[in-house]
Amino acid sequence: DEGGEGLVGFTEVQIKLKDINDNAPSFPQGIYYGNVTENGTVGMYVMTIKAQDNDDVDEGTHAKIVYSIEKNAIEEETGLPIFDINPDTGVITTAVCCLDREKTPDYSLQIVATDGGGLKGTGTASIKVKDLNDMPPHFTKDEWFVEVEETDGNILPEAPILTVTVNDDDEINNFQYKIIESSGYGADKFAMIKNNDGTGSLRVVQPLDFEDPMQINGFRFRIQVTDNEGINDTDKYHVDHSWVIVKLKDINDNTPRFRRPHMEAYTSENDEVGKTLVS
Repeated sequence: DEGGEGLVGFTEVQIKLKDINDNAPSFPQGIYYGNVTENGTVGMYVMTIKAQDNDDVDEGTHAKIVYSIEKNAIEEETGLPIFDINPDTGVITTAVCCLDREKTPDYSLQIVATDGGGLKGTGTASIKVKDLNDMPPHFTKDEWFVEVEETDGNILPEAPILTVTVNDDDEINNFQYKIIESSGYGADKFAMIKNNDGTGSLRVVQPLDFEDPMQINGFRFRIQVTDNEGINDTDKYHVDHSWVIVKLKDINDNTPRFRRPHMEAYTSENDEVGKTLVS
């Protein structure tokens, strides 16, 4: 001090650091996942993507993030971008209507986050298009043919006699099969069952008799498939039909018998050997 006594005084000095924009926005997860249902309208919500910026949020616009889509998916028919993003919230919505999962099941977008100083970070939005039951089922054949032996009395075959297949471009199907009994004689002698793999099988549920004049030429009837339970039979968008032809094969299931239970024959004592007496 001025008196030369060597006294010392102290005070506190506070130094406040002023933030500079030295951190670019980043997407910690790298890839973000969302989904949207097909055939939706414009503006449907898809997902929200968020970036972070370690700069001071109270220091100007250093940490204020603006979102944009750098690499968008483009609709082929119109050339328009398929998705839109809110620049302030990062909410992604559809920019066109009627996405078709059967045509394009998923999309990948490159999202850019830009802070107030122009620093940028990129992330990926992976979008899956969710399926709707909007595709009809189709039998893989218009007509199915099977040849089967007649039954031995009332003993019915345990195994199916025919398996049919169906195509449907929807992601998930719950095929239901049945026989149209009014479509042909003898259709009630068969039944359709659903297999675990989605195919359908034809089974014999009543005796088949080759010797029956009504059955000797076999059977022809229609079968039906729907792609879910509770579908109306007249709904052409979810129903398909096909024909089944069943040919009967004869088996040795009848004992021989004489046409006449009693026959008489006469011969003369001098008839030659080998002469036919009766037939």
